[in-house]
Amino acid sequence: MTRTSLLSLRSTRHPRPRRRIAVLVVATALAATALAGCGDDDKSKPSAAGTPKQGGSLTMSLPGDSTSLDPFSTSYVNVADGSRMSALYDSLVWADPSTGSIRPQIAESLAINGPKADTWRLKIRPNVKFSDGTVFDAEAVRFNWDRHKDPKVGSFQRGAASVILSLTVSDPLTLDIKLVSENANFDHLVTRNLAYIASPTALRASPTGIGDKPVGAGPYKLVKWERGVKQSFTRNPDYWQLEKGLPHLDNLTITVDTDVNHSVSAVDEGKTDLTVAVDPLATAQAEEKKLGVTRIGLNGGQMVVFNLNVAPFKDLRARRAFVYAFDGIDINQKFFGGKGTPAKGIFAASSPVANIQLAASENDPKRAKELFEDVTAGGTKPLKFTYWVPQAPASIRVAEYMKQVLNTYPGVQMEVKVVDIATYVRTVRGGTTEWAAALGQQWIDDPEPGIYDLLHSKSMPNNSSYENAAVDAALEDARRTTDPAQRRDAYTRVQLQVNKDMPFWVYQEAVTAAVYNPRITGIQLANDGVVLWDRIGTTG
Repeated sequence: MTRTSLLSLRSTRHPRPRRRIAVLVVATALAATALAGCGDDDKSKPSAAGTPKQGGSLTMSLPGDSTSLDPFSTSYVNVADGSRMSALYDSLVWADPSTGSIRPQIAESLAINGPKADTWRLKIRPNVKFSDGTVFDAEAVRFNWDRHKDPKVGSFQRGAASVILSLTVSDPLTLDIKLVSENANFDHLVTRNLAYIASPTALRASPTGIGDKPVGAGPYKLVKWERGVKQSFTRNPDYWQLEKGLPHLDNLTITVDTDVNHSVSAVDEGKTDLTVAVDPLATAQAEEKKLGVTRIGLNGGQMVVFNLNVAPFKDLRARRAFVYAFDGIDINQKFFGGKGTPAKGIFAASSPVANIQLAASENDPKRAKELFEDVTAGGTKPLKFTYWVPQAPASIRVAEYMKQVLNTYPGVQMEVKVVDIATYVRTVRGGTTEWAAALGQQWIDDPEPGIYDLLHSKSMPNNSSYENAAVDAALEDARRTTDPAQRRDAYTRVQLQVNKDMPFWVYQEAVTAAVYNPRITGIQLANDGVVLWDRIGTTG
């Protein structure tokens, strides 16, 4: 299959939202024939219309402080440090939620470079520099990717980098990539895990990392970090798109607000200009307030994740009993005002690879009671565990409800542990044995690499330690192709086996929305809801 034909299939690789709301980003398979590939330099039209003025400032709120501003030591997801990484480092490539295609940014192209999908070539734009004056070239990318692979570094992205067998700098702006095995979706893996490149000069000068002194090639530079409160950024005077008048803004501030409902109110009151909401009720409230809202549909969602390495959820009976005790529709009504979408599994119902007929069993209190009685020997051997949840009011309310329900079963004792996002990333996302069950939140645009990362036994981000040979084989089959029918077949096999094994239970479909003051223009979300900062501005 040629790279052209690969790219023509990209629009089939992500879920489609069900209705048009506010400024909705719509995905449609009918767009496949019109898609431009990663080598196409045309940028997709930002979702919020209007001509931005030059200068000014913007304040964004996120639900937690940074774990680190070093691309090796933090999570790139929408509610963690994805948008901070985008501001500081820009991106080699990014996934366009409106089409599912991979688009170039600092890279000119990323494409298969041979008869098989185990050989790729990355081309870098000329005349790009890091904010310390270091040239951004193929060698810089090679240095960063090799650093991700180094076990001594402990990179969050080590698993992604491990698919790379070798890297060869063919000329100053060309990097030839040899993979361990065929991966027709390697461009999506780069987009989600390897797109943020730091200055090699800065990294060599600080072997322990640049977490509080980041040096990238993005549109902004860090000025000040008030831990737990805010980070202040200023325009990068050496930004590679400066001649185009980009970025539009002079200054950017990112504040910490753990309450998503308060964040939306702050936008409405003019105290904040922009936030990213992953709560369907908060998003609906923003629409009711006539704020700017840009939604994207994603796979994944809110879920209960079980740690299969520790008791009590090493036992399949305990996992099934937990899930049978609850009803996703009931949770949607109680905590999301019916505004969300109860999940039918890890794939969004609208995803072209989903099979909603394969939804996992739930809502069977009688069966839950039987299983709990079996596991606890009639309540004589208590089933005790602590459920970890990040510091977000809506998530805490759901967790306390689960505790209330489960503790009515004889012998079951659930406690709730609330932690800040940095601790949650280190422990739960890090796959430690400190936790037994936890709130899991996945925002997955394309199944690659997100579903693979979540479920493959050799995947480092597989924090539940789930292992099944049939699932591994299906995920590897899906990774090797971009053919829609073959992908659907492979992911159907995944769904069937995961329903039996229950390493997690997804109760709410994923949603990500940018919520913003109507004076903000140029909103473009990438990947799972990361803001692209080069084009955003204000109209007044």
